[in-house]
Amino acid sequence: MRETFAYDCYRKWKDGRPVGWRRQEVQFYRSVLGPLAPRTLIFDVGANRGQRTRVFRKLGARVVAIEPDESNRALLARRFGPGGPGFPVVIVGKAVSDAEGSATLWVHEPGSGLNSLSPKWVETLATDQVRFGRRLEFGERQDVATTTLQALIREFGNPHYIKVDVEGHEAAVLRGLKQAVPVVSFEVNLPEFLGEGLECVAILARLSAQGQFNWTSDCRGPPALAQWLAADEFAPNLRGCRAASIEIFWRADPAGGRGP
Repeated sequence: MRETFAYDCYRKWKDGRPVGWRRQEVQFYRSVLGPLAPRTLIFDVGANRGQRTRVFRKLGARVVAIEPDESNRALLARRFGPGGPGFPVVIVGKAVSDAEGSATLWVHEPGSGLNSLSPKWVETLATDQVRFGRRLEFGERQDVATTTLQALIREFGNPHYIKVDVEGHEAAVLRGLKQAVPVVSFEVNLPEFLGEGLECVAILARLSAQGQFNWTSDCRGPPALAQWLAADEFAPNLRGCRAASIEIFWRADPAGGRGP
């Protein structure tokens, strides 16, 4: 299982990756999110196997993990359900989009982090031999229920942070958010999804005129930019980014006392 201590040790032997890299993730999120009160609410949209859910619980957060894949939900329930350490994680067995209803989940493999609601993602990986070393097929389709960020807020309350990692469907997820929350992050795969990344920036900019952006490629070291930037300053930076996959962070109110 990829999130275990044994796997960390294997990676250290295989490629020299430090076993302490998960501690670096915790430190990164602590610096970006700032001090969190106990049970601070976080939405993990596209929780997959709980890699980031685990980090958020180490911060003392109360996590709502939204994950449409049945095998991943079973794993999340075993790992983070009642009886384990920390606060139990609330698991929502839906996909997040811009409307409540249903949608097609394209499945590469059960439990795969590449499964997506985005037909463009599927088409891109079907012809791309570089990103993952070979073309990928999505031979199965599943009909899944969808919800929106606003519906989740009505049900669970206002989160301090929303993490969105849904393989090309990020813009649709953020279109379902109608109010600013303190921190949002979303993945962008470049260069194919530059347009969607810019749309996400524009959506968040409309929610708060004071909002500012930064990005990271690994969520372990410091953010890539020395200064957080307003949307109009950040968009050219994103257009010029040469990383293959990045996570963009947005703070609705940078003056609110969070870390660097």
